[in-house]
Amino acid sequence: MPADVIFYNGVILTMDSSQPQAQAIAIQGNKILAIGNDTEIMSLNGPKTQLIDLAGLTIMPGFIDGHSHLLAFPDRMGKTIDQAQEIAIRYGITSVTEMWANQGQLDILMEAEKKGTLRMRVNVFPIYNEGSLNENRQSAIDETWYPAHKPILNTDRQLRIPGIKVFVDGDFTPARGCWALSEPYLPEALANLGCGTDKGDIYLSQNDLNRVVAGAQNAGFSVAFHSMGDGAIEQTLNAIEYALGGQSNKRFRHAIQHNSLLRPDQMTRYAEMGVIASVRGYADLCDATTGLAEWGADRQTWYANRFAIPGLGTHAFIESDFGWTADPANRFANRTLDPIVHLYGIVTHRYVGNDGSVCEAAPWVVVHKVSVERALQMYTIEPAYAVFMENVIGSLEPGKYADLIILSGNPMTVDPNTLKDLKVWMTMINGEVEYCAAGQEEICP
Repeated sequence: MPADVIFYNGVILTMDSSQPQAQAIAIQGNKILAIGNDTEIMSLNGPKTQLIDLAGLTIMPGFIDGHSHLLAFPDRMGKTIDQAQEIAIRYGITSVTEMWANQGQLDILMEAEKKGTLRMRVNVFPIYNEGSLNENRQSAIDETWYPAHKPILNTDRQLRIPGIKVFVDGDFTPARGCWALSEPYLPEALANLGCGTDKGDIYLSQNDLNRVVAGAQNAGFSVAFHSMGDGAIEQTLNAIEYALGGQSNKRFRHAIQHNSLLRPDQMTRYAEMGVIASVRGYADLCDATTGLAEWGADRQTWYANRFAIPGLGTHAFIESDFGWTADPANRFANRTLDPIVHLYGIVTHRYVGNDGSVCEAAPWVVVHKVSVERALQMYTIEPAYAVFMENVIGSLEPGKYADLIILSGNPMTVDPNTLKDLKVWMTMINGEVEYCAAGQEEICP
């Protein structure tokens, strides 16, 4: 059967371990028909097939932002959901996982899916509890979605709800409290942090968290945990272990988000239990004194242990944690939306200042190496796995959805320090071109 579109004479980075690289790819309808060398794929040429000569350009799977707040808060900058999607698609993002939604936001997204205005694939994790504390320093429970509803797991839906979001600790704001640690903060820091206790703020007791995770799991939901401090991470690991009861996490895909202050002994448990982890790719970690005032020299290096997770043999993906706290047009802002900048950040551990200067992270960060290949997996097939979609997106394989991008260069061969200079020239979702960069029309079918 002839292809609708054939891209040839290029570099196809598939993220498929059985065929990591190819020359050409054929698209039919909204699916990938075949991948191979030019001769093989040209055999699928028909009278109506569009032939696109890549002239050496690189195609790879569309980026999947596994932890974002893109569609939850666009009104913070006067944007609509349509405008938010357009910004993301220009960055090559074809799928986004919204890690915060209440019933009102779910209603808006469901209406958008019904109207056909969701251009991207959207996975949503409704909140179980609020990510802030009330006057009694408690996190209010929000049960408007779970347990009243079942998960939505159909892979042919544009909007899916594979899990729920649980906040386990705070995040250093007056409303949210502090990261929960296993041992106290340094006394001289506590006066300025606003923590509820000398170990920070834990949102749920161990027994309550165990109950929530087991209940969600039994109802078919995955659970994503906001867990920043090692105390919160410990409680989360305990709750996952309790709920799994010896079963494999491959069935449930429970995932710990952020992993900001991670003890070495906890990393072993991630690997043993198959816990999924999200890791911010791009962050300003250039100050070698970071954390000294809050938790001291003995615990300082724990702040970089998250970058060791990708090498543990467990599943991990890159999070942007984008939340409209900065202009999305500023590619080098903290919590940037741009996947290319996050790739650059996690591979080089470098940060670009407002004046354009580049700094390298502290030595205790740089020791954790993440290869370009692993980083690409963490923005494609890994976040697809986290939401049970690895069989339909996240890699370029026959039968999968034609969600792909064309880049200005090959991230596998460019100098890692120039990764940030790569550009997205085309974004395709479901076999349709959703973005074509000005001047690149000849490569956009």
